[in-house]
Amino acid sequence: MIAEAVVDVDVVGSCNLDISFPVPHLPEAGETVLGGDALWSSGGKGANQAVAWARLGRSVAMIGCVGDDPAGAQQRSQLQSNGVEVGGVLSLAGVPTGLAAISVAEDSGENSIVVSPGANSRLDAAIVGAQLGPARALLVQFEVPAEAVAAAVSGFDGLVVVNPAPARELSGDVLANVDVIVPNRGELATLAGASTAASSVDDLVDQARSLDVGSVVVTLGRDGALVVTDV
Repeated sequence: MIAEAVVDVDVVGSCNLDISFPVPHLPEAGETVLGGDALWSSGGKGANQAVAWARLGRSVAMIGCVGDDPAGAQQRSQLQSNGVEVGGVLSLAGVPTGLAAISVAEDSGENSIVVSPGANSRLDAAIVGAQLGPARALLVQFEVPAEAVAAAVSGFDGLVVVNPAPARELSGDVLANVDVIVPNRGELATLAGASTAASSVDDLVDQARSLDVGSVVVTLGRDGALVVTDV
């Protein structure tokens, strides 16, 4: 039981303006691909997860940073209109809101994403410490600085779920406080210290079991997901 839990879920992560392009295939290096009409929307891994939980009927508080620009005001408004508490989403003066450019392959649904973090890169341990309140669960992603992730995860009294994207290594003391981690193949390889992504189920399980985490959910694109528990 979480003492004095104010909300069901705290989400510490990114708020972005997303620009998505449907393309016939993901471009190779140096290749120009003509895509369809661009879709402008609110996004960021953190904001997306916060909205998803709110739409499932959970009470959610978002902790993050946006710029003091129209895109930042839009992100806060969209979160709030979906029932997410935005008191912990700070508007930073003179800083642009994060921006993501997303190419989506029309045949496979696979995507390629470039993120300009903007205000997300200013989320630090002091902001997290001041804004993070008690909750039953915590969701964190890697589109914010490592110090913000560590500050959120450290000592949180509840279920801790981490989406380690974009991939980077996570220190053992932080991993020790994580209950569930949700990487794709490449992110799992980075966390496990492997030189290449695993191609077989057995190798994926071995890499997952090398992490000091209760449960690992490996997302596999069109192939679904692999759940490795009691690792």
